[in-house]
Amino acid sequence: MKPKQGILLFGLIEIGIGTVTLAAIGRNILAGFLPKPPNVLTFVITSSLISICLGAGILLRRPYTRKLLIFFAGWVILSKVLIFAGIIVLCCELETTIAADVKNIISILYHSAVIAYFHSRSIKAEFKP
Repeated sequence: MKPKQGILLFGLIEIGIGTVTLAAIGRNILAGFLPKPPNVLTFVITSSLISICLGAGILLRRPYTRKLLIFFAGWVILSKVLIFAGIIVLCCELETTIAADVKNIISILYHSAVIAYFHSRSIKAEFKP
């Protein structure tokens, strides 16, 4: 994969994840259906907005967004590992359409790819100030 194509791909994926999540939450709110407690809803909305902002920053080649995306990808991987280890237990499902184990494995693989890709020397060069 050429560097610029990967940047475009990961930027659009981040924007897509955030946008789809926000749209689903907005639809549920408008329908009066709130299956999540307020603290979980706030977490999901905040995470969606962060994902959209990071995706836009990646597309614009902002140096700090590359570093923030790597940081948040590592944070997600750590949290998933802690969930698998039983150290973290969620009070409710953040998403009910995909089995939690499958969702967590996909998340670990995706975020591992993000870290590997954005740590490469050629990609770092794309984000020089």
